[in-house]
Amino acid sequence: MDRISICDSLYKRNEETPFLKQVMTGDEKWIIYNNIERKRSWGKRNELPLAILKAGLHSKKVMLCVWWDWKRILYYELLANNETIKKKERSIVLN
Repeated sequence: MDRISICDSLYKRNEETPFLKQVMTGDEKWIIYNNIERKRSWGKRNELPLAILKAGLHSKKVMLCVWWDWKRILYYELLANNETIKKKERSIVLN
C-alpha cells in the first residue's frame, strides 16, 4: 500500500469510528529561561569587535514535558536542572 491509500483508509475509518480523538501524544523541549542580551559597543575603524560570551547559558535551562490530545493539554511538567525524562516515571494517570 502507498501512503495515499493508507491515509484515505484511515480517514474513512475515522469517519465511521472516531479513533483519532482518542490519541494522546507528548513531547519534551529544553527551554532556556535566562538569555542574557548582548549590548552593542563602539570600536575604532578597522578594529575587530570584541567577542562577548554568554556565560552560563546552558546552566539556565529547564525541560518542559507536555502531553496533549486533540482538544487540550492534558499534563505538563517542568523538570529540574539535572533531571531528565529518563529519571521520571513515564506512566501518567489521567482522569
